[in-house]
Amino acid sequence: MANVIQIGKRQWLAGMTWAAYEDIPDKDELRDDAKRLNSTWSALRIGEDCIQAGFCRALEGVKVRKLYSLAAMLADSRKQPWLGTFKIEENLWWYVAVRDGHAILPDGDVLGGEEEIYAARDRHSGYTDWNYVDGDLALLQDLIKDIDERPTPIKSLEGIPRLRQMIAGAGIVGLAGAAVGGYWWYQDAKRHEAMERMRAQLAKEVPEVKPVASTPATTFPLATDLLQACGRAVTQPISRYGWLIDNVSCAVNSATIVWARKDGATVEFRPEGVLSADGQQVTQTIDLRLSQQSADDRIPLSEAWDQLLAWSQAAGFTATATANTAASDKKPSSLPGATPDAAPVPTEKSVNISVKVSPFDLDLSDIPGLRLTNIKMSAGGWDLIGVLYGR
Repeated sequence: MANVIQIGKRQWLAGMTWAAYEDIPDKDELRDDAKRLNSTWSALRIGEDCIQAGFCRALEGVKVRKLYSLAAMLADSRKQPWLGTFKIEENLWWYVAVRDGHAILPDGDVLGGEEEIYAARDRHSGYTDWNYVDGDLALLQDLIKDIDERPTPIKSLEGIPRLRQMIAGAGIVGLAGAAVGGYWWYQDAKRHEAMERMRAQLAKEVPEVKPVASTPATTFPLATDLLQACGRAVTQPISRYGWLIDNVSCAVNSATIVWARKDGATVEFRPEGVLSADGQQVTQTIDLRLSQQSADDRIPLSEAWDQLLAWSQAAGFTATATANTAASDKKPSSLPGATPDAAPVPTEKSVNISVKVSPFDLDLSDIPGLRLTNIKMSAGGWDLIGVLYGR
C-alpha cells in the first residue's frame, strides 16, 4: 500500500503501481488506467528512455500538494538493472526495482513489512543480473541530494467525473474475488497486463540466427516465447457465470483452463469449452497461435546445464534433469572379443523446473537450448517441463 515517507524537508510517496507508454499519455489514457488499477492519484514520469505513470489510491488526510514520487526520483540514479531495499523504520521497508530503459517494474515500488518486501523480491528473482543497493533513510537522503533533476509530482485524479463511483464498483468486484479465494489470480493478471505493456515499449529486436544443423530443438518455440504466450492465454477473469478457474496448463501449441462449477452456477450459462459428463467442470482449450520453430541456439550440453543450474539456484528455484540418449546416437553392439565401444555422449536432458512464483514474466533466453513442452500448476507453484538440447 502506498504511503508518505519524510526524507529531509520533503515528503515522498512510495508504493505505487507503474505502467509504461510508447507516447506521453493523455488524460483519457490516465483515466482508463486509473480505473483499471483502482486508483485516484498518479505521477507521470517522462524520462530519456521510457515514459511511465505511477498509480495509487488517495491517502486519507494527505494532500498531493508538494508530494512527489520516490521511485521516479531515484529510477535513473543507479546503474541498471538495479534493485534497492531500504529500511525506513522498525518493521517498515521500501523496495524498488528498475530495469531496461531505467523503467520501474509494474510491481517494483513496494512499501511494507519484511514479509511483503521479500515477496516482492521473490517475484523478480527470475532476473539474475541485478545490481543491489541496501540502506536506510540516511542513504536515501544522500542519493536524492546527488540528483539534479526535478522530482515527479503526485497529482489527484479525483476530479474526473464518475471516477470515484467506477473505483468503488471495481473494489466490490475485487472483494468478491477474494471471498472465493481467487484474489491471487486477479493480482497476477493485473501485474501481467502491466508487464506486457512495458515489454511492448522496451522490447528490442533480436537478430535471427539460422540453424547450423538439423536438431529437434528448432521444432519447438523458444521457452520465453511459450511462457509469454501461455500467460496471455490464461490471464482470464477468475469467475464467469459463477464458474471459477480451477486449474490451468499449457503445452507447446495450446493452453487449457479448467473451470469448476460453484453454488448458483448452472450449465445453461457457462464458459466456452467441453462440459464434463457430471456437469461440474468445463475444459477450455485456447490455441496459442505460436510458431513451432526457433533458431538453433545449442551449446555443449554440459555448459547449457551449468547455466540452467546456476540460473535456477540464483533464483531460488529447483531444477532436475534426466539425461537422454537418442536412438540414432546408439552404436551397434561390438563383436565377441572386440573392445567395447564407449557409451554415446548424451545430447539432451529432460528437465523439470519448479518455481514458486508466477512464471509468465521469467526470461529464459540466457539458457541456450532450453525448450518447454508443458507448463503446469503444482502445489504452491508451477512446474516448467521440457528438454535441454545440447551438442
